[in-house]
Amino acid sequence: MTHQRLNRLLWLTALILLLAGCSTAPSPTPPAGSAGPAAGEQVLPPLPDGQRYIVDPAASHLRIILGAEGPLAALGHPHVIGGPVIGGTIIVTDPWQDSAFRLEVPVAELAVDRPAWRAAEGLEPDVPESAIRATRQNMLGESQLDAASHPLIRLSSLGITGPEWQPDVRLRVTIAGETSVHAVPVMLDRDENQLTATGALRTRFSELGLVPYSALGGGLRVADELRIRFQVKAFTDDSP
Repeated sequence: MTHQRLNRLLWLTALILLLAGCSTAPSPTPPAGSAGPAAGEQVLPPLPDGQRYIVDPAASHLRIILGAEGPLAALGHPHVIGGPVIGGTIIVTDPWQDSAFRLEVPVAELAVDRPAWRAAEGLEPDVPESAIRATRQNMLGESQLDAASHPLIRLSSLGITGPEWQPDVRLRVTIAGETSVHAVPVMLDRDENQLTATGALRTRFSELGLVPYSALGGGLRVADELRIRFQVKAFTDDSP
């Protein structure tokens, strides 16, 4: 199995799981100018009335950490993908449990193995640029995330429970035309001008009903555990 093929399989599995596990806060309106639903995607109902917060992609962050395991795991290495890529709208209502959001991640803007990200995760910061380019090209290709046909990963809230400072959010995720439902706890901090939702999630392929890819008789395989970090920062229209 070539190093390039291993990277491709690791990234595909990571991103599918990412959006399967990367659950966040309430259900908002897509930002102006965003692409409409792709063919076959469910049309969502209107958002509720309430205080509107617009997500600032430059201040919002997504990180996914994916590894390899097995007796031949040294043939692979951990990766970090993500970036300031989350956009969308969050509506906070009264009662606040009726709040909602709609978020989008432009697939083509996802970055791979930036040195600062790898260093922050305790990984060797340097990865050959040729390997990064090949991994990213494969990740965006038709057989994986198919960025040309499905340019956006979409997340929309289905329900919120728990205290406002740490709600449990149930949401729908659509990636590459496939839709699934997930839940995640979120640390929430907000005032009348801004809102920040932060979370870190450890999940497993097996918990999502998926089987990690393996090769060489199981000697080299995608690690079952996946780590995700996210921060969504949003501001009201009249914020200074």
